Amino acid sequence: MRIIRTIVVDDEPAARTRVVRMLKTDPDIEVVAECRNGTEALETIRKENIELMYLDIQMPQTNGLELMAKLPQEKMPFVVFVTAHDRYALKAFDLNAVDYLLKPYDDERFFTSLARAKDLIEMRHNKQLTGRLMDLMQNHLNVRKEYNEQFVIKEKGREYKVPVKDVLYIRAEGNYLILQTKTRHYLLRMTMNMVETELDPARFVRVHRSYILNMTYVRNARYSGNNEFMFTMSNGQHVLSGRNYKESIAQILSEQRMGWSEDMS
Repeated sequence: MRIIRTIVVDDEPAARTRVVRMLKTDPDIEVVAECRNGTEALETIRKENIELMYLDIQMPQTNGLELMAKLPQEKMPFVVFVTAHDRYALKAFDLNAVDYLLKPYDDERFFTSLARAKDLIEMRHNKQLTGRLMDLMQNHLNVRKEYNEQFVIKEKGREYKVPVKDVLYIRAEGNYLILQTKTRHYLLRMTMNMVETELDPARFVRVHRSYILNMTYVRNARYSGNNEFMFTMSNGQHVLSGRNYKESIAQILSEQRMGWSEDMS
Protein backbone atom coordinates (compact mmCIF):
# COMPACT_ATOMS: atom_id res chain seq x y z
CA MET A 1 0.00 0.00 0.00
CA ARG A 2 1.09 3.60 -0.54
CA ILE A 3 2.32 5.76 2.33
CA ILE A 4 -0.57 7.68 3.91
CA ARG A 5 0.43 11.19 4.97
CA THR A 6 -1.23 11.92 8.30
CA ILE A 7 -1.53 14.73 10.86
CA VAL A 8 -2.63 14.61 14.50
CA VAL A 9 -4.53 17.61 15.86
CA ASP A 10 -5.08 17.89 19.62
CA ASP A 11 -4.34 20.59 22.19
CA GLU A 12 -3.36 17.97 24.81
CA PRO A 13 0.30 16.85 24.39
CA ALA A 14 -0.29 13.47 26.05
CA ALA A 15 -3.23 12.72 23.75
CA ARG A 16 -1.20 13.66 20.65
CA THR A 17 1.74 11.56 21.81
CA ARG A 18 -0.41 8.46 22.26
CA VAL A 19 -2.01 8.74 18.82
CA VAL A 20 1.36 9.37 17.15
CA ARG A 21 2.95 6.43 18.98
CA MET A 22 0.30 4.01 17.73
CA LEU A 23 0.31 5.41 14.20
CA LYS A 24 4.07 4.92 13.94
CA THR A 25 3.66 1.17 14.47
CA ASP A 26 2.02 1.02 11.03
CA PRO A 27 4.57 1.15 8.15
CA ASP A 28 1.92 2.58 5.81
CA ILE A 29 1.49 5.72 7.92
CA GLU A 30 3.72 8.81 7.85
CA VAL A 31 2.97 11.37 10.57
CA VAL A 32 3.70 14.64 8.80
CA ALA A 33 2.86 17.01 11.65
CA GLU A 34 1.44 17.37 15.16
CA CYS A 35 -0.83 20.38 15.55
CA ARG A 36 -2.06 22.00 18.78
CA ASN A 37 -5.19 23.55 17.30
CA GLY A 38 -7.26 23.96 14.16
CA THR A 39 -5.35 27.03 13.01
CA GLU A 40 -2.05 25.13 12.85
CA ALA A 41 -3.78 22.20 11.15
CA LEU A 42 -5.34 24.46 8.52
CA GLU A 43 -1.93 25.91 7.64
CA THR A 44 -0.41 22.43 7.40
CA ILE A 45 -3.18 21.05 5.18
CA ARG A 46 -2.93 24.02 2.84
CA LYS A 47 0.81 23.37 2.37
CA GLU A 48 0.90 19.58 2.47
CA ASN A 49 -0.94 16.75 0.75
CA ILE A 50 -2.66 15.20 3.78
CA GLU A 51 -4.86 12.12 3.40
CA LEU A 52 -5.72 11.30 7.01
CA MET A 53 -6.31 13.50 10.07
CA TYR A 54 -6.86 12.55 13.71
CA LEU A 55 -8.80 15.48 15.07
CA ASP A 56 -9.86 16.60 18.53
CA ILE A 57 -12.98 18.76 18.68
CA GLN A 58 -12.65 21.07 21.67
CA MET A 59 -9.50 23.15 21.17
CA PRO A 60 -8.53 26.82 21.58
CA GLN A 61 -8.54 29.28 18.64
CA THR A 62 -10.10 27.05 15.96
CA ASN A 63 -11.87 23.89 17.15
CA GLY A 64 -12.25 20.70 15.15
CA LEU A 65 -15.68 21.43 13.70
CA GLU A 66 -14.66 24.97 12.71
CA LEU A 67 -11.58 23.55 11.00
CA MET A 68 -13.75 21.18 8.96
CA ALA A 69 -15.93 24.09 7.85
CA LYS A 70 -12.90 26.08 6.66
CA LEU A 71 -11.24 23.31 4.66
CA PRO A 72 -11.78 23.42 0.87
CA GLN A 73 -13.29 20.21 -0.46
CA GLU A 74 -10.31 19.44 -2.69
CA LYS A 75 -7.99 19.48 0.36
CA MET A 76 -10.29 17.56 2.71
CA PRO A 77 -8.55 14.51 4.24
CA PHE A 78 -10.27 11.52 5.77
CA VAL A 79 -11.02 12.41 9.40
CA VAL A 80 -11.09 10.37 12.58
CA PHE A 81 -12.43 12.44 15.48
CA VAL A 82 -10.76 11.77 18.84
CA THR A 83 -12.58 13.46 21.72
CA ALA A 84 -13.82 13.03 25.26
CA HIS A 85 -17.24 14.46 24.38
CA ASP A 86 -19.88 12.18 22.86
CA ARG A 87 -22.34 15.01 22.16
CA TYR A 88 -20.53 15.83 18.90
CA ALA A 89 -20.83 12.34 17.43
CA LEU A 90 -23.91 13.01 15.29
CA LYS A 91 -22.39 16.20 13.88
CA ALA A 92 -19.13 14.37 13.17
CA PHE A 93 -20.83 11.71 11.07
CA ASP A 94 -22.82 14.41 9.27
CA LEU A 95 -19.38 15.63 8.15
CA ASN A 96 -18.60 12.14 6.76
CA ALA A 97 -16.05 11.30 9.44
CA VAL A 98 -14.38 7.90 9.13
CA ASP A 99 -14.84 7.23 12.83
CA TYR A 100 -15.43 8.80 16.23
CA LEU A 101 -13.03 7.66 18.95
CA LEU A 102 -14.37 8.48 22.38
CA LYS A 103 -11.70 8.98 25.03
CA PRO A 104 -10.65 6.85 26.78
CA TYR A 105 -10.31 4.16 24.08
CA ASP A 106 -8.18 1.01 24.02
CA ASP A 107 -5.58 0.00 21.44
CA GLU A 108 -7.88 -2.51 19.74
CA ARG A 109 -10.51 0.16 19.13
CA PHE A 110 -7.85 2.51 17.74
CA PHE A 111 -6.41 0.01 15.27
CA THR A 112 -9.87 -1.09 14.12
CA SER A 113 -10.56 2.53 13.28
CA LEU A 114 -7.21 2.90 11.52
CA ALA A 115 -7.85 -0.18 9.39
CA ARG A 116 -11.18 1.26 8.28
CA ALA A 117 -9.56 4.57 7.38
CA LYS A 118 -6.87 2.82 5.34
CA ASP A 119 -9.49 0.80 3.45
CA LEU A 120 -11.44 3.96 2.56
CA ILE A 121 -8.29 5.77 1.44
CA GLU A 122 -7.27 2.85 -0.75
CA MET A 123 -10.74 2.69 -2.29
CA ARG A 124 -10.63 6.40 -3.13
CA HIS A 125 -7.14 6.08 -4.58
CA ASN A 126 -8.19 3.15 -6.78
CA LYS A 127 -11.24 5.08 -7.94
CA GLN A 128 -9.04 8.06 -8.83
CA LEU A 129 -6.61 5.83 -10.74
CA THR A 130 -9.49 4.26 -12.64
CA GLY A 131 -10.81 7.71 -13.51
CA ARG A 132 -7.42 8.86 -14.74
CA LEU A 133 -7.00 5.71 -16.80
CA MET A 134 -10.41 6.21 -18.39
CA ASP A 135 -9.50 9.83 -19.18
CA LEU A 136 -6.23 8.74 -20.77
CA MET A 137 -7.99 6.10 -22.84
CA GLN A 138 -10.61 8.60 -23.97
CA ASN A 139 -7.94 11.15 -24.86
CA HIS A 140 -6.11 8.46 -26.82
CA LEU A 141 -9.27 7.58 -28.71
CA ASN A 142 -9.98 11.23 -29.41
CA VAL A 143 -6.47 11.71 -30.78
CA ARG A 144 -6.78 8.64 -32.97
CA LYS A 145 -9.99 9.99 -34.51
CA GLU A 146 -8.07 12.97 -35.82
CA TYR A 147 -5.84 10.86 -38.07
CA ASN A 148 -6.69 10.55 -41.73
CA GLU A 149 -8.87 7.52 -42.52
CA GLN A 150 -8.79 7.71 -46.31
CA PHE A 151 -6.92 9.22 -49.21
CA VAL A 152 -8.83 10.91 -52.02
CA ILE A 153 -7.02 10.27 -55.30
CA LYS A 154 -7.88 12.05 -58.54
CA GLU A 155 -6.73 10.14 -61.57
CA LYS A 156 -7.68 10.74 -65.21
CA GLY A 157 -10.87 12.55 -64.33
CA ARG A 158 -11.94 9.95 -61.79
CA GLU A 159 -11.90 10.12 -58.01
CA TYR A 160 -10.83 7.18 -55.86
CA LYS A 161 -11.26 6.91 -52.11
CA VAL A 162 -8.51 4.69 -50.74
CA PRO A 163 -8.88 3.59 -47.09
CA VAL A 164 -5.70 4.31 -45.17
CA LYS A 165 -5.84 0.86 -43.55
CA ASP A 166 -5.50 -0.75 -47.00
CA VAL A 167 -2.17 0.95 -47.76
CA LEU A 168 0.81 -1.42 -47.33
CA TYR A 169 3.44 1.28 -47.65
CA ILE A 170 4.05 4.75 -49.02
CA ARG A 171 7.06 5.52 -51.21
CA ALA A 172 8.30 8.92 -52.33
CA GLU A 173 8.78 9.22 -56.09
CA GLY A 174 9.83 12.67 -57.31
CA ASN A 175 7.03 15.14 -56.61
CA TYR A 176 4.56 12.34 -55.88
CA LEU A 177 3.91 9.63 -53.35
CA ILE A 178 3.12 6.08 -54.36
CA LEU A 179 0.44 4.47 -52.19
CA GLN A 180 0.77 0.71 -52.53
CA THR A 181 -2.25 -1.45 -51.71
CA LYS A 182 -2.69 -5.20 -52.14
CA THR A 183 -4.12 -4.82 -55.63
CA ARG A 184 -2.54 -1.70 -57.16
CA HIS A 185 -0.76 1.58 -56.49
CA TYR A 186 -1.99 5.18 -56.59
CA LEU A 187 -0.17 8.46 -57.13
CA LEU A 188 -0.70 11.22 -54.58
CA ARG A 189 0.74 14.71 -54.88
CA MET A 190 1.93 15.37 -51.33
CA THR A 191 5.21 15.46 -49.40
CA MET A 192 6.33 12.65 -47.08
CA ASN A 193 6.51 15.00 -44.11
CA MET A 194 2.96 16.16 -44.69
CA VAL A 195 1.45 12.71 -45.10
CA GLU A 196 3.34 11.43 -42.06
CA THR A 197 1.55 13.92 -39.80
CA GLU A 198 -1.83 12.65 -41.04
CA LEU A 199 -1.16 8.99 -40.24
CA ASP A 200 -1.55 7.12 -36.96
CA PRO A 201 2.02 6.57 -35.64
CA ALA A 202 0.87 3.40 -33.89
CA ARG A 203 0.26 1.89 -37.33
CA PHE A 204 2.46 3.77 -39.81
CA VAL A 205 6.21 4.07 -39.24
CA ARG A 206 8.75 6.16 -41.15
CA VAL A 207 11.70 3.84 -41.79
CA HIS A 208 13.44 5.84 -44.51
CA ARG A 209 13.21 9.34 -45.89
CA SER A 210 11.40 7.76 -48.85
CA TYR A 211 9.36 5.03 -47.10
CA ILE A 212 6.51 4.84 -44.58
CA LEU A 213 5.36 1.32 -43.73
CA ASN A 214 2.02 0.08 -42.45
CA MET A 215 3.23 -2.23 -39.66
CA THR A 216 0.09 -4.32 -40.03
CA TYR A 217 1.50 -5.67 -43.30
CA VAL A 218 5.10 -6.25 -42.18
CA ARG A 219 5.76 -9.98 -42.45
CA ASN A 220 9.32 -9.90 -41.15
CA ALA A 221 11.91 -7.42 -39.86
CA ARG A 222 15.61 -8.32 -39.85
CA TYR A 223 18.59 -6.27 -38.72
CA SER A 224 21.04 -6.42 -41.61
CA GLY A 225 23.94 -4.53 -40.02
CA ASN A 226 25.30 -1.05 -40.65
CA ASN A 227 22.36 0.46 -38.69
CA GLU A 228 19.88 -0.83 -41.27
CA PHE A 229 16.81 -3.08 -41.08
CA MET A 230 15.36 -5.14 -43.89
CA PHE A 231 11.56 -5.29 -43.88
CA THR A 232 9.57 -7.86 -45.82
CA MET A 233 6.03 -6.78 -46.60
CA SER A 234 3.03 -9.07 -47.03
CA ASN A 235 3.23 -8.68 -50.83
CA GLY A 236 6.86 -9.83 -50.84
CA GLN A 237 8.34 -6.35 -51.29
CA HIS A 238 11.63 -5.76 -49.43
CA VAL A 239 12.30 -2.33 -47.91
CA LEU A 240 15.70 -1.34 -46.49
CA SER A 241 15.53 1.26 -43.72
CA GLY A 242 17.65 4.39 -43.52
CA ARG A 243 20.58 4.39 -41.10
CA ASN A 244 19.28 7.43 -39.23
CA TYR A 245 16.11 5.56 -38.25
CA LYS A 246 17.76 2.69 -36.36
CA GLU A 247 16.91 3.76 -32.79
CA SER A 248 13.28 4.65 -33.47
CA ILE A 249 12.74 1.43 -35.45
CA ALA A 250 14.28 -0.73 -32.71
CA GLN A 251 12.00 0.87 -30.13
CA ILE A 252 8.89 0.37 -32.26
CA LEU A 253 9.75 -3.26 -32.99
CA SER A 254 10.23 -3.88 -29.27
CA GLU A 255 6.90 -2.28 -28.42
CA GLN A 256 5.13 -4.35 -31.06
CA ARG A 257 7.02 -7.51 -30.02
CA MET A 258 8.40 -8.14 -33.49
CA GLY A 259 11.61 -10.12 -33.63
CA TRP A 260 14.85 -9.29 -35.41
CA SER A 261 18.50 -10.31 -35.28
CA GLU A 262 20.10 -9.58 -31.91
CA ASP A 263 23.38 -8.56 -33.56
CA MET A 264 22.88 -4.80 -33.45
CA SER A 265 26.42 -3.67 -32.83
